[in-house]
Amino acid sequence: MQVFHLSHIDLDGYGCQFISRHFFKDIKFYNANYGREVSARLHEILDDIHKTLEPKRKILILVTDLNLTLNEAQFLQEQSDALRLQGLEVQVLLLDHHATGQDAAKIYHWYHLDTERSASKITFETLQKLHTPLKSLESLAPMVEMIDSIDIWQEGGFGFEFGKVCMRMISSTHELNRFMFDEEHRAYKFALLEKVPDYLHQERGEVAFDNDLFRLKKIALGGNPDLETMDNIASNAQVALLAKKKEECTLECEGKRGFLSYSMGGISVLANLFLEQNPEFDFYMDVSPKGSVSLRSNGKCDVSNLSKQYFNGGGHKNASGGKIEGFKESFSYYDIKEQLEKVFHKEKAADYSFFGNRFEF
Repeated sequence: MQVFHLSHIDLDGYGCQFISRHFFKDIKFYNANYGREVSARLHEILDDIHKTLEPKRKILILVTDLNLTLNEAQFLQEQSDALRLQGLEVQVLLLDHHATGQDAAKIYHWYHLDTERSASKITFETLQKLHTPLKSLESLAPMVEMIDSIDIWQEGGFGFEFGKVCMRMISSTHELNRFMFDEEHRAYKFALLEKVPDYLHQERGEVAFDNDLFRLKKIALGGNPDLETMDNIASNAQVALLAKKKEECTLECEGKRGFLSYSMGGISVLANLFLEQNPEFDFYMDVSPKGSVSLRSNGKCDVSNLSKQYFNGGGHKNASGGKIEGFKESFSYYDIKEQLEKVFHKEKAADYSFFGNRFEF
């Protein structure tokens, strides 16, 4: 069975995926915050399924810790029905605890709603009934109770104080950007969750875990916590991952070669290190979710001119910024890149039109 697992982006959401790894070998993860991203990820899942259509293939679309609107639920039902007509054995299973999903839960048999438990606990107990685990659940069960305590706010529940530390750990673990490094970002969170059993049963384990967490993050990112700062460890990890994306992230502008990232933020250290280690690039560009643009160079390109010409901005020769006119927010890197390519192409086409008109006169 191939599993496509969509979940939320908090402790409970990643907890559900941490659990499902114990039951399925062939599994692909997706994460979404509420709003339009849920629909975007559902479309992404269906696109991925269609890429490798195989008759009689068994597929499970698993959604956890996210409630669907009626339109989203209808879309998922219609698309799964269409896949069945193509010969695939498709099962849909939604496990959630948010009361706002009641309307959809009343209509669709695969929509399981329980407002008394966290999504992690629902997922853990449901999968135990339906599937044989791939490995021991001995250390996982206490983690599930801890997540349940903090997520539905049971102050007297098991590991409640520990859960506070884990909740903050998940929400503040941004060293690897979710949009640029989806799999690595999730694996980073999983690596930290895997350390929880070592502390959970200690006396004041939450304090020990809280004290050690910064060091554990450094190790999870592949650094030496005794010799390197977090800034350098994180930057080295990011640059190594970005370097693997050179082909898909390259942009051409004004005869210069640039690297485009999305939603990285605070790129000064990162961009300079990337350009130093990848001298074939002339500039580095990062676009924020709201369409703001940050540009960096190391002397090979005047990014203030690029910013002024294309993004109504300005700044310094090696550090500048602006904003994309008419920017459309997206949860897909490739949508962002396409918008940038259109901006560069449109400006170039406008220049040609201008000179053409001038010569006509």
